[in-house]
Amino acid sequence: MIDSFFFDFDGTLQGFKNHELSESTRDALYKLKQNNKKIYIATGRNLSDMPQSIFDIGFDGYINNNGGVCSDIDRNIFFTEFINPSDIEALLEYDKQNPVAFSYMSTENPFSINRVNENIEKSFKHFGLKVPEVKNPRELPKDNIIQMNLFVNEKEENFLLENVLKNSVATRWIEYFADINPQDINKMEGIKRIAERDNLDLSKTMSFGDGGNDIKMLQGCKIGVAMGNANDNVKEIADHITSSVDEHGVWNALKHFNFI
Repeated sequence: MIDSFFFDFDGTLQGFKNHELSESTRDALYKLKQNNKKIYIATGRNLSDMPQSIFDIGFDGYINNNGGVCSDIDRNIFFTEFINPSDIEALLEYDKQNPVAFSYMSTENPFSINRVNENIEKSFKHFGLKVPEVKNPRELPKDNIIQMNLFVNEKEENFLLENVLKNSVATRWIEYFADINPQDINKMEGIKRIAERDNLDLSKTMSFGDGGNDIKMLQGCKIGVAMGNANDNVKEIADHITSSVDEHGVWNALKHFNFI
């Protein structure tokens, strides 16, 4: 019997129409709690970029930055992994001759960008967020970067991974950008750390997601659910495909498996 549930945030719990959790999604989460189930967030977002209202639901822990940061029920961080500083330096050198738009998240600067372009404007509008402050990354420490976003197409993303960001991995969940994380960091690794800390049985876990950064956790949990709005490559590996985030997807899937 499944007793622990892991949810992506954007496109899974939070919809893109109103940029908030639907009433059915909130009810589903509360019912899981009432049934003594564990519920966790597993997102690419920084912990500091989560809406405050999400913490009122009572999640049992948080996986942020695609597994790069893990924290407990009280948001006390117990694991952090940083991007190799040599990759940061290499990107800054590349940027001198080949300007590229990127964002960076660190322990001291939760979310900053180096420049604004069309992809950045589209991305933040997509998530209902304000474009963050532009800062010069050359003036910031290079040894505490938790995650980056590259606002490039897939061809340039692949070039940068092969030639510049050699110690990092990329996952893409919308067309405007790719997440950049340290090698061996992903949401499933975050789940494993949560499971070890909270004594969870991975054979009793269920996960929900819609993007490329959700694939490993959907494959690694006992049941992996793709949202109706998920990318095709996510749907292909899922155990179950539910309706979209804006059409009661979480509620419908949990109802389908008789968990609520």
